[in-house]
Amino acid sequence: MKSLLTLTLCVLGCTLGGCSSLWQDHYTGAPIGRFEAVENTRVREVPWQRIDDALYEIDINRASSDIHFDDWSDEQKLEEQATLLRGLQISEDPRDVIVLGRSSFHTTDRVSVRDDSLHDFASSLGADYAIWSSEFVGKTDKVIDKPVYEHGYQWNSYRSSSGKYQHRYEPWHRTVYVPVVVQADEFAWLVYYIRLKDDPHDFE
Repeated sequence: MKSLLTLTLCVLGCTLGGCSSLWQDHYTGAPIGRFEAVENTRVREVPWQRIDDALYEIDINRASSDIHFDDWSDEQKLEEQATLLRGLQISEDPRDVIVLGRSSFHTTDRVSVRDDSLHDFASSLGADYAIWSSEFVGKTDKVIDKPVYEHGYQWNSYRSSSGKYQHRYEPWHRTVYVPVVVQADEFAWLVYYIRLKDDPHDFE
């Protein structure tokens, strides 16, 4: 288990060194450092359909409202957050929860939630939960570099110790990489970062 000191050093190192991850590259929400990093972030999966249904309900409610979301009452916004939390299978009272933000992207690259990158990024945000889901969305074109091996023979000239030039017919080979368009599986990824209220200043 990583200590908070180790986690802080890792985050600082990435900040100074410029390293990032897909989760960070596609993140929108509270900035890193707004909340204190946590040690025991829980990373867990929920079915895509649950989140999709919750977001659809939220979109419908906003679209059908005659009042812009910015002018909604606190109670209305809390009800919307409750809808989202149900989709994320978060059972805590919505009043005790902060939705820090989310990461959303499509990719044909291999992505793993078990390599600690998601856990570490969520921890740096101060999230108690990183709730993720992924769904296959279809085939898409992807450009890859395909190795092509070339070989042949050529005349090479050498100068001998006596000062005379000699010629040899010698083999050569090389590898070049050519961009090729292939069909690849594309997946949608969505992660919500959830912080539980543990300090009154969290809501300031």
